[in-house]
Amino acid sequence: MTAPRDPHHAAHPIQVAARRTGLSTYVLRAWEQRYRVVSPQRSPSGRRLYSDADIERLQLLQFATRAGRRIGDVAGLAREDLVALCAADSFATTPEARDPPPRANRELVNEYCRICMDAIHTMSPSSLEATLYNASVVVSMPVLLEDILSPVLHNIGMQCRDGALRIGEEHMATGVIRSFLGTLKFNRNFQPADPRVIMATPAGHKHELGALMAAVTAASEGWNAIYLGADTPADEIAAAAVRTQAKAVALSIIYTANDERLIFELKRLRRQLGIGVAILVGGIAARGCRPLLEEIGAVWLNNLTALRDALIALDQLRRTGV
Repeated sequence: MTAPRDPHHAAHPIQVAARRTGLSTYVLRAWEQRYRVVSPQRSPSGRRLYSDADIERLQLLQFATRAGRRIGDVAGLAREDLVALCAADSFATTPEARDPPPRANRELVNEYCRICMDAIHTMSPSSLEATLYNASVVVSMPVLLEDILSPVLHNIGMQCRDGALRIGEEHMATGVIRSFLGTLKFNRNFQPADPRVIMATPAGHKHELGALMAAVTAASEGWNAIYLGADTPADEIAAAAVRTQAKAVALSIIYTANDERLIFELKRLRRQLGIGVAILVGGIAARGCRPLLEEIGAVWLNNLTALRDALIALDQLRRTGV
């Protein structure tokens, strides 16, 4: 007979804990540091390891906060009290309230993507621009960015590599999309009290559309996204963050053709920012930089939803005075 698994045996890395709980890795770290919700053990290399009991507690806390409770009010509850509270909230919640928000109409989203690609292939910037603006009225901002623009940009990259898209077509599309994203970013009146985040790509990284999409995402979450553009040295990013008292710096990394330079820039940025400013890193090449990101205490973002989660967690910490 197999011995029962010890619920306190630490065996799960933070990515598994995030997947099982529905919490981003940034939220997990923020809750641990601010509220001591769990105390994961460390592997010989220093990485967090969570037990089944840790994950169960995080799942309960996630349920409680989604029901409308403040994490600071429930973080210190014993397991039995937390279970009872979640059970009571579950019975008090209507089935309609528990339903997830409806996803975008897949046929509509695919049609927008198709029309955008047709406009690019026919060198019709006015058609591409009109399609994007029409989509911005019909669908939500997350759907526009994640379900329409992201696939279009992916298709542009793939077709350029395969030779199915000419350089001129790619440049035309990039110009239209850059202008469109800039309009979205500035379509909001920022207030002096809004939290600030610096958006850029590091030195040597010249593709900026991912950073622009991140800036639009941050602006839609109530952040004053200060956009520095592409190929920005660490010294300039740090200076902007210090001058504006930014709470975070978000970077988009598209390729790692010059690994040594990227390592130098990210480590220099962390030294100049200190530990008081969060560094958030996304982009298609960011996954391959995760050991470096963990070394400098940066947060890897696998998509724009993770960016939203990180910004929400940072704003919660800001509001509590941390």
